[in-house]
Amino acid sequence: MTAPPLASSRQPRLSCSSTTTHTGSSEGRNTKSAHRKENQFVYRNGAKLHAYDRDKAPYPSSFDRPSVDLQCLDNALMLYSKGSTSFLGFDAKTAPKRCLDLGCGLGLWVISSAKAWPETTFVGVDMVNIQVPHSALDPDIADRIEWTHTNILRNKLPYDDEEFDFVHVSSLALGIPENKWHSLFEEIRRVMKPGAVIEMVEEDAIFPILPRWYTDPLRAHSRGISTTGLGQRLSFPYVPDTAHLTHEHEMLEDLFNDVWSNRFINPTPTSMLPGYFGAFFERVLSPPISAWLSPPFAPFAPIPGVHDSVPSPLSQSMSFPSNDHLSSHSLGSGGHLLSTQAVDQSADSLMTSPSTTLRTSVEGDISPSPSVTSLQLEVANVMALARRDSVQLENASTISLKSHAGSYSSGGSGSSKTGKRPSVMLLQSPDESSSMGGEKAAAMIPVDSLQAQEEHSQYMHLYRSVMWVMSVKEAMWDELLVRVNQKDPRLRRYGWTDEDYNEQASRAKFDFAVELYQSDMRGRISLWNCAVQNGWDMPPRDAPSKAEVFEEMQLRREIMEAQRLADTGESEPPCRRFRILIGHKET
Repeated sequence: MTAPPLASSRQPRLSCSSTTTHTGSSEGRNTKSAHRKENQFVYRNGAKLHAYDRDKAPYPSSFDRPSVDLQCLDNALMLYSKGSTSFLGFDAKTAPKRCLDLGCGLGLWVISSAKAWPETTFVGVDMVNIQVPHSALDPDIADRIEWTHTNILRNKLPYDDEEFDFVHVSSLALGIPENKWHSLFEEIRRVMKPGAVIEMVEEDAIFPILPRWYTDPLRAHSRGISTTGLGQRLSFPYVPDTAHLTHEHEMLEDLFNDVWSNRFINPTPTSMLPGYFGAFFERVLSPPISAWLSPPFAPFAPIPGVHDSVPSPLSQSMSFPSNDHLSSHSLGSGGHLLSTQAVDQSADSLMTSPSTTLRTSVEGDISPSPSVTSLQLEVANVMALARRDSVQLENASTISLKSHAGSYSSGGSGSSKTGKRPSVMLLQSPDESSSMGGEKAAAMIPVDSLQAQEEHSQYMHLYRSVMWVMSVKEAMWDELLVRVNQKDPRLRRYGWTDEDYNEQASRAKFDFAVELYQSDMRGRISLWNCAVQNGWDMPPRDAPSKAEVFEEMQLRREIMEAQRLADTGESEPPCRRFRILIGHKET
C-alpha cells in the first residue's frame, strides 16, 4: 500500500482545510489526483476494497457502505456514553490547539471534535479518500480541518517535528502488523510536542458464534426452501453434516483467524498493545479491558394472525396467554391464518430471522395443511414450553460470567439463563488484564452512563461484530483459495471432496457458508426487536398459511426444547472487547 514518494521538503498548505489529494484546482492536477492510490478501489465479488498491495497495506476490511457505516455507530456510542470525543474530558477551554487523528476513516471524530473545540485545528490521516468532503461541512468547521492521505506503514507522516499537542488513534490496530508498531509509535512521538498527549482506543477481532442448541434445529429445517419475512425464497438444497465441528460455522472462524495470522496482525490488540505503548510514552493510563456482553436471545417475532407471540427461552418480562389464542376470527378464508393488516412487500430486512424463516421439504413443497386442531396443539406445546422455562427463569441461581478471555465483573452478578445482566458492559478483572494507572485510569470509563443504557442496545454491539466479520469476507476467501490451490487436506473436515478443489466449486461452497452464517446471525441479532424497543413499528410480514404457521411453531418448539436440554448455565463470551490507552510525551 504505497503512496507516491513525499517531496524532500514539506510543501506549503493552502489552508487548514486543504487536502493532499487535491493540492490545486487545475484540470491536470485533478486528473492526476484521480489516479492516486487513495482515490482508487478494487471491486471483487461485490466488495469495495482498497487498491494497495496486501504486503504494503494488510488492512483486510472492505469499504462497502454497511462496513463504513459502523464508524457512525462507534462515534455515536462515544458521544452518548462519555458526552465528549475524548476520554480525557476536554472542553472548549482545555482542548488542545492542534490535533492529529491517525486512521481517521470517514473523519467523524475530527468533525465531532471540531464542533466541540472551536479554537482547535485538525488533521485527519488515512490511506483512502473516504472522508466527509469539506463542501458538506459548515465553513467554520471545514476551515479548521485538513485531510491527508498516505500509507503510514510505508511513509513518514508529512508533518514537522513536535507539531501536534494531541494525537487520537482508534480502530487502527487491525491493520498494523506486529513488526510495524515500533516504527509507527516512533513516528507518532516525533510529531508530538513536548507535553503532548496520545489517546488510543482499540478493539479485538471477534468472530461471534452460535450455540449448537440454536443452530441444530435450524439446520434440521434447512434442507429445502426458506421463506423470509420479505417473501424472498432462499434455496438450501444441501446442508452438510457439521456434527463433528466445534460449532456450525467453524470453517468461517478458521478462515477469519487466518486473515490475521497470515498478515502478522495480532487479533487481540487489547492484550498486546500495553507493552509497546509503555515503551514509547510516559505517565500511561489504561483501564482494564472492557467487554460488551452478548445480548440475551430476543423474543420470537410475532406471527401475523396468531394473537400472541411466543417468547424466547432467554427473554425477560414474559407474559403467557391461554392456549386458545388461535381464535376463530384469526382464520381467514380457506382456513388460513391471515393478518388483518395490509402487508408492505418492501418491508425492511429487519424481519429476517429464524423465527420468521419457514422451512419446507427438500423438494420445496409445502407440507399438507394441518387441521386447526393439530395447529392449536402445536401452538399449545410451544406455550407450555415457554411457561415451564418461565418458572425456571424465576428460580435460576446467579452465576459468574465467563468468557474465552477470562472472568469479567462489574460489581454484580447475572444469570445467562435469565438474561438478567448487571449492565451492558463489564470490566475485566485486574488479575486477567494489565491495568495501568489505578483508580485514575478506571475513572475514565463512564460506568454510570453505560449501565444506564437499555439492554436492547447490546444487539447493536453484536450487529457491529458480525458486520466486521462480513467486512473481511474477501480476505477470508483469499485464505481459502490458498488452501484450495494447495489441496489442503484440512478442507475435507469442512466437506471438501476431490471435485471441490477448484476455484469455482470452492467459491460456491464459501458463498453458501457465508449466506448461512448471515441468515443465522440475522435471527440471533433480531434487529426488529431492537427497533421496536426504540419506538419503531413492527416491520410488516406476509401472512403465512396454516402449514407455514405449523412449521414455524414446530421450529420454535425445537429451539426451546434444545436450549432447555443443552443449557449448562454458562453465558456466551462477550461480543466486543476494547481497551483505552493514554500516554504523554514528557518535556
